Amino acid sequence: MENVAVHVILYTAMSMDGRIASAKDGLGFLESIKPGESSEGFAAFLADIDAVVVGAATLRWLLNGGHGWPHDDLPTWLISKTDGLVERVGSTRQPLRRRAGDIGPVFDEIEAMGYRRVWLCGGGDIAGQALAVDRVDEVRVTIVPTALGAGPALFDGGELPTCLFEPTDCRVNGNAVEVTWVRVRE
Repeated sequence: MENVAVHVILYTAMSMDGRIASAKDGLGFLESIKPGESSEGFAAFLADIDAVVVGAATLRWLLNGGHGWPHDDLPTWLISKTDGLVERVGSTRQPLRRRAGDIGPVFDEIEAMGYRRVWLCGGGDIAGQALAVDRVDEVRVTIVPTALGAGPALFDGGELPTCLFEPTDCRVNGNAVEVTWVRVRE
């Protein structure tokens, strides 16, 4: 693969008050979504993704729920300090690499391997880390008609830089709203 600029997309769902899970890391609020017609579904999004960066908490939540790693057909980088999490996943069709520490070099590694569209699949902590090193190019969020009051935010972490995003798409889908923002770079 040739060396190309990587485009990192955070694709997730959140409550109306910006929470991606309840205070107890529950995702039951997602059940309040009523199906609708979407011109761009999740399957279409995945078809255009080359690689995934996933946070340990997200992968642990999937494994604890009996889901395994459902995107094992994509090269995946797991951001985790925990030994043994990759082994819990088992065999995958594409490599599952664990990296610990600063997230910036992970995106450099992905870029050097020639991947161009990367799904940032994780919670607010991993999203905050990526935002802190200015590696979030696009944010796609399904806003669920529920207020949680507490829980991890879309971007969590210490002091985050002020980053400007411009909305490029907004549509009602059932009783939820799907919004896409793209990073404004000068």
